[in-house]
Amino acid sequence: MTTTSPARLVFGREPAAWTALISAALVLLTTFGFSISTDTQGVILAAANAILGLVVVITVRESIYPALVAVVQTGIPLVVAFGLDLTTEQQGALLALLTIALGFVGTRPQVTPKASEPASAE
Repeated sequence: MTTTSPARLVFGREPAAWTALISAALVLLTTFGFSISTDTQGVILAAANAILGLVVVITVRESIYPALVAVVQTGIPLVVAFGLDLTTEQQGALLALLTIALGFVGTRPQVTPKASEPASAE
C-alpha cells in the first residue's frame, strides 16, 4: 500500500520551484550586466533555501523549534557574509544565546509539568 502526502506549497508553488526561479533570476541579472559575484549568488540562494525551508516546516510540524534553530544557524553566517563584522567567538556566543532563547520561548510553553503526587500521610 502506498500513501502520498500532500505537497507543501509556498504561494501556490513548491519550494523547489521558487528556488529555481530565484536561481534563474540571478543568472538573468548577471547575463544582462549586473555584477553579482558567485559567492553572493550562493549566499542569496542559501538565504532563500533557509526561508523556504522554514515556511515548509511551519506548515508541516507542530513544533518549529528545530527549524528556527536551523534558520539561526544559517542566518548568522549569512549576515556575516553580507558584511556584519563579528568574530568567530561572537558568532558562537550569538548562536548559543539565540538557541537558548528560542528553547526558552519555543519549548517551555509547550511542556506541561507532571502533576505532583499527594504526600503520603504517615
